Amino acid sequence: MKKHNLLLLISLLGMILSLVFTGCKKDDDKEPTNEIAKSYFSIENSNFQYDAFPAESESEQAPVINAINGNASVLEGGSNPLTIETNSAVKDVLIGVLGENGYYVLPAENLKSLDEEILVILLFSQTFKTDSFVIMIALRDNEGLVSVHESITVSRIEAGTGLLQVSCSWDRLNDVDLHLMEPNETEIFYGMDQSENGGFLDVDSNAGCEIDNINNENITYSEESIVENGTYIVRVDLYSNCDVSSKTNFTVTAWYQGQLISATTGSNPYNGYFNPDDEDYGEEGSGRQVMKFMVTSAKSSQLKEGYKLSYSKRNVLKSPYKLKSQSIQ
Repeated sequence: MKKHNLLLLISLLGMILSLVFTGCKKDDDKEPTNEIAKSYFSIENSNFQYDAFPAESESEQAPVINAINGNASVLEGGSNPLTIETNSAVKDVLIGVLGENGYYVLPAENLKSLDEEILVILLFSQTFKTDSFVIMIALRDNEGLVSVHESITVSRIEAGTGLLQVSCSWDRLNDVDLHLMEPNETEIFYGMDQSENGGFLDVDSNAGCEIDNINNENITYSEESIVENGTYIVRVDLYSNCDVSSKTNFTVTAWYQGQLISATTGSNPYNGYFNPDDEDYGEEGSGRQVMKFMVTSAKSSQLKEGYKLSYSKRNVLKSPYKLKSQSIQ
């Protein structure tokens, strides 16, 4: 009897130990969390490495970054087009955040351009709350040599996210305008910055070339707004070039209920550029169509009392979000 009890006890202990070790193994096998995507930004068509940012190579044969241009201001749910100028042969681009573990690897075959200029699009989380942080950038070649690290300090601008959010970010100090046409053909833009449904242009940058260094525009529908079912049309216009001599890269994103919504025409996100002679001082109906998307499952809510149409003058900077921010050269 005692022998039987001893064998039973040994068997139970074995089962317990097996469960403990299995649980530990499962914990060890769990994929680490990409904190940069969760708390800052993601990059399409990239791989994320859960490791320290690669060290600079001492070799004179290492790739060289000649210049970086981008946006020093970012919005929750917005984007940032970074242009990296280089004459070096590049295998991939490395992007991280100072003080955070892990980094993105963007392979050469997924780069927007390799003609002495590489365009990398950062897509920012709708929930990131860090006021200011440093983006780390480096190039790596086929020999594994890593360039000198370059960095950009960016600041967060308060902007609405809400049920529906459409944003535009660009990389030069000029006046780019965002236009959104609702299914009822109401157009939200600098001339009518709020619709009867509650859509609101809450960030309007560099209006009339009064440069604020924000380089973003944002249209948002709060939880109290009406988001109609139907097709929305997004256009972007170079209202004024503001004496910028080079092309202006821009990116447009559209979020619905916390997700990037699929575009029915164009793409989301959309990446494009304006040449200096594309300025047209456009008004209602102006701009380049960059995407259409459809909302089919909206639950209409009632507007709060007090919402009224608001008309803005072009020579007045409408956005309350003025920021003294560094310009990236």
